[in-house]
This record gives sequence, structure tokens and C-alpha cells, in this order.
Amino acid sequence: MDNLKANNSSVDEQSLARQVEELQQKIEQLQANLEEEKSRHLRTRADFDNFRKRVERDAEINRTMFRKDIMLDLLKFLEIFDQARKQVQDPAAARGIEIMARQFGELLDKQGVKPIECVGLPYDPEEQEGLGYIATDLCPEGCVAEEICPGYRLGDLLLKPAQVMVAKKPEPQE
Repeated sequence: MDNLKANNSSVDEQSLARQVEELQQKIEQLQANLEEEKSRHLRTRADFDNFRKRVERDAEINRTMFRKDIMLDLLKFLEIFDQARKQVQDPAAARGIEIMARQFGELLDKQGVKPIECVGLPYDPEEQEGLGYIATDLCPEGCVAEEICPGYRLGDLLLKPAQVMVAKKPEPQE
């Protein structure tokens, strides 16, 4: 009987050891699954965060382009005021046009539209459209000598390049 008890206890110990080993394997498997799920969760969160940032960036670009289109349309009116001012002969009418143009310019300024300063500065093809050359000693060669039509920016965004004449050295007279 002692032999049987010893045999049973040996079997029980082996069975218990096997069960412990199986449970440890299950624990390790569950821990691996948990780590995999954590990793997948973090990747999903990162993907969603990147998506959210991309949508916000695209929305900002769309707002900026919408503002640009509106401001370009409004700049046409400023040019019309300028042309009208040059054409009107009546001083009272010219003064009225001048007042409207100034107020319209102030409105654009409040919206962030700024004229590009260029006369006397080096010609910059990124901000200016060169219409030709003008022989002059008043400006260094390669600088803007005359602004034909002003250019404008909306913050860092170029709305309309300035149309300019670029200085060149006058030809020597013989």
C-alpha cells in the first residue's frame, strides 16, 4: 500500500507539474497577446493622430486658398479705383474715389493684405514680374526702378506679383 501511495503521489506530482507548466505557457501566451494588442492599440492611436493632423492641415490650406481667392477678387476693385482716379477730371469726384480707395485699402490691410515694397530693391522674380528694363542712374543696375502695378501678399502667401521695370545702366553717349 505504501508502494501504491508513493506511486500515486508521484503521478500526482507529475500531473501537478504538467498543469503548472501548462498554466505558465498560457500565462506567457496571454502576456504575448496583451503586448501585441497594446502595440496594435498604440499604432492605431498614432495613425488616428496623424489622420487628425492631416485633416486639420488640409482644412487650413483650404481656408487659406479660399481667403486668397476672395482677396484676389477684392484687389481687382482696388485696381479699378486706381484706374478711375487717373481718368476722372472732376476734382470732387477724384477726391471721392481717393477716399473710397483709401477705405478699401484699409479694409484689405485689416484682413492681412499688404503691398509688396519693391522700388529701389533688387529685382526678385519670386515676388515681381519684370516687364522690361529702364535706363537710369537713379537705381543700381538690377534693382526695381519703377513699379507699374503693385503686388500684394496675404501673410506669407503671394497674392499678386508686382509688375515692375528693372534698372539698367544707361548707354554711354558719344
